[in-house]
Amino acid sequence: MTPFPHLLAPGRIGTMTVRNRIVMSPMETMYGTAEGHPSERTVAHFARRAEGGAGLITVGATGIDPQHPETPGGLQIGTADSVAAHRRLVEAVHAHGARIQPQIVHAGPDGLGPEMFGVTSLGPSVIGSYLTGRPSAEAGKEQIAAILDQYRAAVVRVREAGYDGLELHAAHGYMFLGSFLAPQRNRRGDRYRGSSMEGRIRVVLEALAAIRGEVGTDFPITLRISGYERVAGGRPIHDTASMAPLLVQAGVDAFHVSGGVIDRLVTGMVNGADSGPGLNVGAAAAVREVVDVPVIAVGRLHDPGLAEQVLADGRADFVAMGRPLLADPDLPRKLAGWGGGPDRVRHCISCENCIDTLEEKLATECAVNPFTGHDLDRVLPMVSDRPRRVVVVGGGPAGMESARLAASVGHRVTLLEASPRLGGALVDAAAVHTGNKPYLDWIRAEVAGSAVEVRLGAAADPATVTALSPDVVVVATGGRVVVPRVTGDDLPHVRHGLDTTAIPEGRRVVVVGARMAAVEWCESLARAGKLVALLCPGEEIAPEFGPKRRAEHMDRLDRLGVTVHAGCSVEEITATGVRHTPANGTTRELPADAVVLVGEVVADRSVRDALVAALPGVDVHLVGDADGLGLIRGATADAATLVASL
Repeated sequence: MTPFPHLLAPGRIGTMTVRNRIVMSPMETMYGTAEGHPSERTVAHFARRAEGGAGLITVGATGIDPQHPETPGGLQIGTADSVAAHRRLVEAVHAHGARIQPQIVHAGPDGLGPEMFGVTSLGPSVIGSYLTGRPSAEAGKEQIAAILDQYRAAVVRVREAGYDGLELHAAHGYMFLGSFLAPQRNRRGDRYRGSSMEGRIRVVLEALAAIRGEVGTDFPITLRISGYERVAGGRPIHDTASMAPLLVQAGVDAFHVSGGVIDRLVTGMVNGADSGPGLNVGAAAAVREVVDVPVIAVGRLHDPGLAEQVLADGRADFVAMGRPLLADPDLPRKLAGWGGGPDRVRHCISCENCIDTLEEKLATECAVNPFTGHDLDRVLPMVSDRPRRVVVVGGGPAGMESARLAASVGHRVTLLEASPRLGGALVDAAAVHTGNKPYLDWIRAEVAGSAVEVRLGAAADPATVTALSPDVVVVATGGRVVVPRVTGDDLPHVRHGLDTTAIPEGRRVVVVGARMAAVEWCESLARAGKLVALLCPGEEIAPEFGPKRRAEHMDRLDRLGVTVHAGCSVEEITATGVRHTPANGTTRELPADAVVLVGEVVADRSVRDALVAALPGVDVHLVGDADGLGLIRGATADAATLVASL
């Protein structure tokens, strides 16, 4: 008996049969071509998730008007010449037994049409784009009719491309349909007015009628909608359940119930660990209680056990997993026993690197899975045609990932770790931010179950490494912590560096540092009941974080009552406090019973340099923090890139 009988049971949405109840959430990747067509990168990305066993794949926002893209590299099906590229995507997914549907959208007030094509954005009212702030014009009767015509034309192309159904996007208070549904954005006074449920829903009903008029009654339509918007002035918690029966009458075959509303950092849509698991399940269940069509629940259903329970309890009929399938595309088939079974699932750690890389690189990547978005350029052979003797120096995340990947393709690998345990800096990172622990546990288990020879307590001096006769040496010794010297830093209540095994004594603790570890240690101390102040000598706190993760940590520090000062200078530590000068202020003393000087991490290439000198002719490579601070995402990316090149 499978431990996931509900998740792995076949399902049905309208006329579409699905092999299991796992739906891949629609997520923007920006992998598309300049024309908005699915690229080879797009095809490889979704085909990999189909190969991994997903039941239904929903392609992220696919525009019906190429003059109004939501993002650069976003997909569109608004032109006839896009169909062939979409058909290639569909065929690649079908080849692995999954179903696939696009999420059909008009960007409305939130597109980049003004910036890219000089056209005017249209919305329910004159409202600013969440992305650019540029205001839209209020769509008139003729303009609404024209957009409905674009829906008609697009869905014909959807069917022509061979898709199994489509998802209509009306969620999160943004883009054309969703902004009409949102009272805080829809200020109209006509029959589409935002002050009544009948007015808000009217344009969605008209879009459904337009689509059904083209594809008939036998083509499955899923509606993505926010169950609860969670903002002042937004739709109340009961609103979606009230409108759901009307939407079924209009032709909806399934509801995909999300939550929240859009902002620049997708705060209410893509949620961090603090939001808790399954945050939209209640709204999904409310919809399911009033309709007779399937309901898909989504929102931090990262734990397969929780997802199974949601289905077993009758709260939903399907579950959507987005980030979990970025982290491990094989999650569905591992739940069924493939590849070592459920214990081998690599879990999403909610680090939100996938969101931050959209901002930083205009492409989605995953911190724990370095192959997400790199199916074509980080390619590992099934078995290396040139097995080599590889010595990995350092057992942190970069070293462990390098070792396990190298061993997986047939290289003979020895991993040397000077300490008595594997994990490196990730051990402390998991202590101060428990969201990191699943990855630490997973990669330790992967190394333990691999062919890697692990030597703990083994110093990686040139003689030791030379004795192993390596063809390749991978140096993953991590960065070096540099703690600043401050007058008074020799006092007994001052700690140098992080020691996550012991909470400082006393009530008031001042932490001096800027890096991520300082921020997360402040959170841990505050949870332990300390009154905490963070003094950041730099202008930016936690520069390693992307903007979304940083904003969430700021919220957390605020809730925990941690005081934060950036751009300050620390002059002296006294027996009772820390003398510092805050930004634009005068020197003063901050009371402290304990002071922690966290220090900064700098690249340390000394081990590499010593090994290069001792091993002429041997390839010696740097990965991870030894080459530059890159967190988990840098460690895994370095490792995958290196092993793919061997």
